[in-house]
Amino acid sequence: MANPAPLHPRQTKRQAAHADASATPRVLPVSRPGRCAAAAGAGVFDQVDETDPFLSIDIFRRHGACIPPHPHAGCGVATYLFPESATSLRCRHAHGGDDAVRPGDLLWLEANCGTVHEDVPDDARATVRGVRMIVNRAGRHAHGAPGQTVVRADAMPRWCEGAVDLTLVCGQWGERVVARAEGERTTLLQLDWRDDELRTLNIPCDGRRWMALIAQGEAALAGHALRAEGGGAQALLLPPGVWQLAGRSGARLMLAGGEPLGEPVVYRGNFAARDESDLVTLTRRYQQGSMGTLSPITE
Repeated sequence: MANPAPLHPRQTKRQAAHADASATPRVLPVSRPGRCAAAAGAGVFDQVDETDPFLSIDIFRRHGACIPPHPHAGCGVATYLFPESATSLRCRHAHGGDDAVRPGDLLWLEANCGTVHEDVPDDARATVRGVRMIVNRAGRHAHGAPGQTVVRADAMPRWCEGAVDLTLVCGQWGERVVARAEGERTTLLQLDWRDDELRTLNIPCDGRRWMALIAQGEAALAGHALRAEGGGAQALLLPPGVWQLAGRSGARLMLAGGEPLGEPVVYRGNFAARDESDLVTLTRRYQQGSMGTLSPITE
């Protein structure tokens, strides 16, 4: 372009949603958890005071064997596959859920009282990339049965704003809504730049807490440069306001929003509990087999 978008735009802002909310965007520490040899990525973990209701959110990349069956309880697990992923995932849980999640789809698992879960790629030689969000539900559905739903790619609203393509993966953005029973207003918005462009991003003053993660390329938001290099990611906590946003051609930014619970939570071993006593109860239920088991896939 003759006039490329600057990557250090000047900050503009308006009043935060409530008196004790910070009106200044903040960079969040990003880590790379060692899941297994088949999975890699980077995201925001173990910062619940800052990211409530999100227990974690990360950009993942998987290649090869599946991650073995593992339990979840007291949380919602949203798994979104980027459209350019090279294979689908077969997603099962021990209480009867069995769905094929294709590139561009979102799987939403409400673990509730607990279930054993696994994702198996259709092609073990192919690569999938996407976003995983773990949302706090500690103590809210202690006796509810687990369940999962899939939001297909063709059900997600898509639109263009200048040189930016937007996809509402789940939740609500302005007047656009993804119809789904679970998740309420938990929102994931994808922004893809076809060309360099500078624009504004209006974070709504509606009680939700928002985070931005750079998934690929290079962008700048509210005066902070964001780069995804070597499979990594950078994250920014965004208060309500109108912020300047610049992106380079090929950049992808993910914007996640959810309503804070403002309650204590203990999150360990994929279990979200209200306190240590609840955590012990969930762990015991899993050890006793109450969260079920998954038989190996034999096809």
